[in-house]
Formats: sequence, C-alpha cells, structure tokens
Amino acid sequence: MDIPESARAGVRKYLGDEADIFISKVDERLLRYGALWRLNDLSFMPTDTVNFLFSCVSALYGPCVLKMCIPGPETATEIGCLRAYNGRGYVKLWDYSLTDDMMLLEKVKPGDQMWAVKDYRERARLMGERVKDLPIAWDGRGDYPTYRSWMEGIRAKLVGMGGLEEPVGLLDEAYAIYDGLKQTYDRDCLLHGDLHQENMLLNTSGGYTVIDPKGVVDDPVMETARFLMNETPCEGQKIFDMVKIMSPIIDIPEADILKSMYIDAALSHCWTLEEFYDTPELFMENKRRALETIKFVKGLLKK
Repeated sequence: MDIPESARAGVRKYLGDEADIFISKVDERLLRYGALWRLNDLSFMPTDTVNFLFSCVSALYGPCVLKMCIPGPETATEIGCLRAYNGRGYVKLWDYSLTDDMMLLEKVKPGDQMWAVKDYRERARLMGERVKDLPIAWDGRGDYPTYRSWMEGIRAKLVGMGGLEEPVGLLDEAYAIYDGLKQTYDRDCLLHGDLHQENMLLNTSGGYTVIDPKGVVDDPVMETARFLMNETPCEGQKIFDMVKIMSPIIDIPEADILKSMYIDAALSHCWTLEEFYDTPELFMENKRRALETIKFVKGLLKK
C-alpha cells in the first residue's frame, strides 16, 4: 500500500526512530487482517491524525474503516471505550487486535464533520443534544486516565523542563478550579476526552456518531470543553453565545461550562510546550501562542 509522504512524516514526528519500524509493518498487517476480516477495496484515507486509516469493505460487516494505530496506551483506552459504548452514540467497533494496534470500525455515512454546519449557534445546539445523554457510568474496568492525572502528568513535565513558571502557574489555577468543580460534579463516567467537531460525523439518521475517543474517567461536566476550545481563536462573545445555548440542554450552569473550558485550555496548551523545546525560536513562538490562548479563556471567567 502506497502511504503518502505527508502521512509518513507525521508518524516520524511522533515516533522518531521507531517510525520506520511501524511503517515497515503496514503491508504485512494489511494482508493478514485483510484475510482475517475478509476485506476488499482497501484505500488509504488522508486524515489529520498520525494513525493510518483505510477505507474498505468487509464481507463480514460491510463498509468499514481499518485503523492502524501508532503504538501507545491510547489504543487500549480507545478500544475499551468503544467496547463499553457498543455503538450507543459511538462508532461501532467490529473487531480489533491489541497486539498489533488494529481496529475494524463501522464506516459512518455520509460522514460529514460537524464543521459542515456553518452557523456556530447551530453547532452549539447540535453538540448539546449529542452529549446530553451520552456519557455512561464507568463500570470500574479498564485503566483510564482522569483530568487530574493528565494535569499532574503535564505539570511534572513542565517543572522538569525548567523556566516555565508562568504556564505552571496557570496550570495550577486550572487545577484549583478543577478541584472546585469536583465538589459538585463527582460522577465517574467514561468520557470521550477529545470530543470536538472533527470527531462527530453525520450519520444516515441525521444525527452525529462519535469517533476517536481517548477514553477518560471523569464527570460529564468536562465533556464539552474541547468542543469549545476548537472554536478558538474567536471573539469572546461567540463562546458566550454557544455556552448560553448549550447550558439548558445539558443542564450545567454557564459558569461551570466556562470553568471546564479553562481547565482544558490550560491542560491542552501546556501539553504543546514539549514541542519544539529544543528549538528556541520555535519554542518561544509556541509558548507565546499557548499563553495567549490560556489567558483568553481565563478572561472569559471574569465577565
């Protein structure tokens, strides 16, 4: 299978020296799992992710997507999350191999991302309706992160990198806000953890099917945060408008939705500070943009 160089470059950036080993296994795995799952008409699907996706038709399941994941713990949490939901609002997982990081997934049709809805107010309404009854209680099975463990992990990395007192301080503020929310929102549910416009695809019923979960255990108050972050950069009023629409649908006060957004802003943008750390000029620009975004969301809490 001919893999575009842009996709190969993404894997090399993520896996470094191990990328060539991963790429070298593509053809052998396509043959093996193609035979196992009786796949035909395989074609590479260009995406923004570092995983390799292939459109195909299975004699067992019909139109499918074959997902070849880069090695890492997120493969197990994604599989665990999809198995737990078993097609309830999420894409159906037909089969998988944890050994080889392979998944065979239902192909969602027509598959338009929520970005195809041009009115941001309508996107907010659709998001609210999608997540209103989506989260399920965690049954205690599986080794999933929490937002707390994510924040603790990235804080330790930033401290180890040194010279990042300002982003560490903003992350600490997010941690305090998170602890405050947990006084009210303390359910242990299995959440997506990265639910945004690209991860909700239009289905044949006119609703949206959720794909690509990270798998995280926490309260549903956190589930809309990444969606809102994906709408930035923008004017603050746009976020207020969207939150006002979503709040009565998901039955969470506007102020608490904004707090969850700040937690996600600090977490996700502090995460990016590892990138370009060894390239000072690029690192400083990345740091500037990260701090600008975090402070923008922090400012929304004061209005």
